[in-house]
Amino acid sequence: MKKQLLSYGRDRYVATEDLAMPFLDDIGGTLRGYRIFTACKTTHGKIFRLDDHLDRLYYSAAALYMKPPREREALKALLEELVAKNRQLTEKTVTELVLDIIFSGGLQGNTFQQSGNPSHLYIAVQELEPAPSELYRSGVVLASYPHQRMCADVKLLNYIGAVLANQTVVPLKRAYDVVFVSPDDTAVVLEGSTFTVFFVTYNGEILTHPLDGRILDSVTRRVVLELLAGRSEIKVREVPVRLEMVKSASEAFLVSTTRNVLPVIGIDDIQIGHGRPGNVTRRVMDLFEEYVRTY
Repeated sequence: MKKQLLSYGRDRYVATEDLAMPFLDDIGGTLRGYRIFTACKTTHGKIFRLDDHLDRLYYSAAALYMKPPREREALKALLEELVAKNRQLTEKTVTELVLDIIFSGGLQGNTFQQSGNPSHLYIAVQELEPAPSELYRSGVVLASYPHQRMCADVKLLNYIGAVLANQTVVPLKRAYDVVFVSPDDTAVVLEGSTFTVFFVTYNGEILTHPLDGRILDSVTRRVVLELLAGRSEIKVREVPVRLEMVKSASEAFLVSTTRNVLPVIGIDDIQIGHGRPGNVTRRVMDLFEEYVRTY
C-alpha cells in the first residue's frame, strides 16, 4: 500500500497525490517555462545539505530575475516543518524523502514582463527510492549525446535533452543514462542528465569538468570535492575532459542527490579500465557513505 505523504502548494499543505499547479494565474510557468527548482533528500530525517540547495535555488532565481516566493529563512523553516509533519504522518515507516522545491512564474499575465509579484512555491514530497544495490557492485554504462542545457548553471525545470537522449542513444547503446558532450565540441564531456561525472587516470588523479558556466553546480559534487580536498593520496583537478581521454581512464563514477556515488564502467562502446568499479571509486564511495552515516 502506497504511503500517504504531504506536499506543499502555494500557501497550504496538500496530499502529494493532490498537488497541482494552476494554469491561468501562472502562465509564465505553464506556457513560458519560467520555473526553477532544486531536488534534495533527507538523511536520518534531516534535509541533506539544505543550505547548499538553498544557495543554488536563490542563485538561480537571481540569475533569471525571478522574485522568490519566500525569504530564505522562512522557506527553510517551512521545509523543516514539512519534513517533521511527514515523519509524524508516516510514523517513520518511510525511511527517507525526496523534496522537489519549485519556484514557478511571476510574470505579468500572458507576457514576458515581470508582474512585480513573487513566484509561486511548490514542494513535492515523495519517498526516496534508492538505486538498486547491484548497480553499485557492477557499475553502469552511459551513452553520450551532444547537448548543453540552457542556462547550464541554473537549475531549470527543463530536461528536453535528457528526454531526447532517452528516446535515441540510451536504448541504442543499452545504457543506464546519458552523459552530455558539448554541441560546440563533441569531444568535451560536460555532465549527465541529472548528475556530475568524474574520471580517474591510471596514476590515480581524479578529473571533472570545472564550473565554467557549462555545467550545474551540483550539491553532491560539492560534497565529493570537499571530502577529497587535502588528501595527499588523491589529487583532484577541475579541467575539461575530452571524450578521447575516456579510453585511457582507469575508472569513472557519477554523483547525484539520489544516487550518491555510482561507478561508471563504460561510455558508448568504450570500456573504462577493466570494466568494473575500481579502487579509487570505491574509496570515494566509502568516504561519502561515512559522511552520510555521520551527517
